[in-house]
Amino acid sequence: MSDIDALVSGFGDFKQEYTEDRTGKYRELIDEGARPKIMMVACCDSRVDPAIITNSKAGDIFVVRNVANLVPRYDADIAHSETQAALEYGVCFLDVDHLIVMGHSRCGGIRSLLTRMIDGYDADHPLAHWTGIAQGVAEQVVAELGSADLDELSCECSRRALSVSLQNLMSYPWLRDKVEAGELDLRGWYFNLALGELDELNQETGQFQALC
Repeated sequence: MSDIDALVSGFGDFKQEYTEDRTGKYRELIDEGARPKIMMVACCDSRVDPAIITNSKAGDIFVVRNVANLVPRYDADIAHSETQAALEYGVCFLDVDHLIVMGHSRCGGIRSLLTRMIDGYDADHPLAHWTGIAQGVAEQVVAELGSADLDELSCECSRRALSVSLQNLMSYPWLRDKVEAGELDLRGWYFNLALGELDELNQETGQFQALC
């Protein structure tokens, strides 16, 4: 079976579940729309699908995925900013209660940033511009752990990049207002692929605590 055939076959399984939906879950989502209370900014990496690793169901999470799960600082003048638009939609239109930025170990996007820095390659291309959001913490990690291998560097940089994204979220005026009013909860999660563990960032201490 080819890769594409596997996708079509998988849809067949979904279609059967969909048409035999005795609880009316899908019909409710169609008729009334999804009203998730949780929004998650996650990486595009195929290994870290938020719905799969949290065992969530359709309609449970509003998910934004980009390379390295980064959040840029607010900039109203940017012509095309999919992540900014998605944040506005989730916070202002869906009125989510929780916003989670979820990083993960061995992130290829962060690895590309570190490789570019270590090799002195300063290419002017979209990936370099985007991952540059985490350039500051990447420089710190290389300075402090320069003798470590690339996997260790990328894991540490991914952890620290969560703080950058959470700080950047507070630059969105309408988002900050909700946080300060106690109407929106911001969290940073880190999924360790090798250990199968989920940690949460303590935003006051900068340390990670095991969730599961």
